[in-house]
Amino acid sequence: MRKKILDILRCIQCSASDWDLEILHENHEEVREGKLRCRSCHRICDISSGILNVLGDALPEEISLEKEHAESLGYLVTESGEKYLINQETIDRFRGLFLSLPAGNGSRFFKSGGSFSNQAGNAERFFKTLESLQLTGKERVLEVGASFGWGSWRFAQRGCEVIAVDITNYLLASNLYIEEDGSYFERVMADMNKLPFKNECCDLIFSHSAIHHCKNLERLFSEFYRLLRPGGRAVALHECAFGVFETKSGKALQHAIQEGFNENAYTLSEWKKGARRGGFEDVRLHFFSFIDDYVTRKRMKKSSLSLKLRLAQWIQSHPCIHDVVYWLTIPPRILFRPKAWMLIATKSQR
Repeated sequence: MRKKILDILRCIQCSASDWDLEILHENHEEVREGKLRCRSCHRICDISSGILNVLGDALPEEISLEKEHAESLGYLVTESGEKYLINQETIDRFRGLFLSLPAGNGSRFFKSGGSFSNQAGNAERFFKTLESLQLTGKERVLEVGASFGWGSWRFAQRGCEVIAVDITNYLLASNLYIEEDGSYFERVMADMNKLPFKNECCDLIFSHSAIHHCKNLERLFSEFYRLLRPGGRAVALHECAFGVFETKSGKALQHAIQEGFNENAYTLSEWKKGARRGGFEDVRLHFFSFIDDYVTRKRMKKSSLSLKLRLAQWIQSHPCIHDVVYWLTIPPRILFRPKAWMLIATKSQR
């Protein structure tokens, strides 16, 4: 944690922004160990491994369960079936894997059924989104549900001032990225429903497969609206969504709920409604191309050139036909299964 972040921090208990910082260990980059005390209500937040923890002990039950289950699962599973909890030892041991996120290094971890298969499958969409945001490098970016921090690292590499927020100790992996090339970003353990930052302090709030864990979209987007400057954007990429007629009783969803994860089955209209009720007037949905996704998946698997793959590549090479196929797929996706999509909510200029 760098001292500069104190300029935008506010206490989640009393909303004051007056702090005492006790430094126990500091290096050339940041405060590595210490304590942050609110002068108003005397609430104490720990700083460990450069990560500021504002969660405290009295967490809401749903957040506590989510954190507990996420940290207790064997996230990394080797080919022989060995499970490794996400801790500093595992992060050091598998350093190369973490540094290759999200696309991966071609190993089994990134293939279908592997521990990082979801990240690899969504990698191209992430980088397309990053390009489409047209960042200048002067933005302050808040990534919500940052997990290991590879997304925040990519924003930081573009010169942005970045804060990665998560509720789990997965943030420990973020030290690898900072050490790798010096692209620094802050790491804060906090509840996305109650963020410890001042009003209108961010230009972009980004989430990737994270905010569907929220049980009240209106409240969450209201919090995002509070933090964004006029003209700022909230971008939700590849969040879980259901079609209007899609069943919500699937085994995967129900199993995740039973395990303690706050999985929620929102339709696209519910996503838009949550953002608008949270204060955003300009709310747009973007759908990623099924054809592009299919070709990317096959390329990752190094699949043979089947007739279906040839046809998909042919459609890709003919933009007019590709556009027709793209628009024809949108109504069925809204009704039955959205899959790869993105929401962009923009705060109006005053």
